[in-house]
Amino acid sequence: MTLTMYTLMMITSTFMLCLAPTPIILGVNILLMSLLLSMVFASFISSWFAFLVFLIYVGGMLVMFAYFLALTPNQQMSYSSILYSMVVMSTFSTLSYCINIKVPTMSEFSQGNTLLYLKSTAPFLIMLAMVLLFTMIIVVKFTSLSKRRLRPFMF
Repeated sequence: MTLTMYTLMMITSTFMLCLAPTPIILGVNILLMSLLLSMVFASFISSWFAFLVFLIYVGGMLVMFAYFLALTPNQQMSYSSILYSMVVMSTFSTLSYCINIKVPTMSEFSQGNTLLYLKSTAPFLIMLAMVLLFTMIIVVKFTSLSKRRLRPFMF
């Protein structure tokens, strides 16, 4: 039942991506989708894996969203009730198809996670963390060199 509800919310937010008139609503919708995906991972795989996926997904999305928001002019938000009602109807029609999804058992999911917790892979994980830390430090140094805006505004 919970997988069906997560699927319904993911389908609804996917259909709502087409209706996002501004980048802010688009970013909130993508953030909602990543949160739902991490909730599915936390329910069926492990909460640690869900947390890592959420942090990686949101971190990458925020960088792209910041550049996209800086380059897009301000727009007025407009809503169309006909389009939103069509999204709701199409969501419930796809839900009737999604009810018949077979949920894999826990043993099928947990077989791939054992490699993450072995002692032999600890140096690899530490190296990946160091690469991410080094990349973050480089990006911070590059952005602090120019303390200007991303785009000059002409009034």
